[in-house]
Amino acid sequence: MLKAPEANNALSVTIFEDHPPFTNNPVAAKFTQTFRERATQVNLPNTTVEVQAAASYSAWQIIEAAVRATGSLDDKTLATWLRGHQVDTIQGRLRFNGANNYGDDLSRVKQVQDGKWVVVWPKEWAAPGAQMR
Repeated sequence: MLKAPEANNALSVTIFEDHPPFTNNPVAAKFTQTFRERATQVNLPNTTVEVQAAASYSAWQIIEAAVRATGSLDDKTLATWLRGHQVDTIQGRLRFNGANNYGDDLSRVKQVQDGKWVVVWPKEWAAPGAQMR
């Protein structure tokens, strides 16, 4: 069982966090900036992009790519196209072929450090200066 998120060293799994190298992608950087600005305008208690927001944005990127490529809104047409193509999203390159249409595992381990969630593993996705404690 995980410790409370406020506790240092709590661990969880993520697909996206609002820090480099995730935000090195220009689309991800723009998304996180716009999210933060709009969340601040409406006084949300947390103005940082989290996993659900990133996954939802990625879903729209997937739909947009399929619609643009096929010129269709037909579910079967979109699904057929997606099974044969990969889509670049803020989560990474996603694919929809294979068992259960499950693509590559994009999970990363994050940890609470100094009151903030930061990715610590794998090292190439760790926040600048972060390492598992």
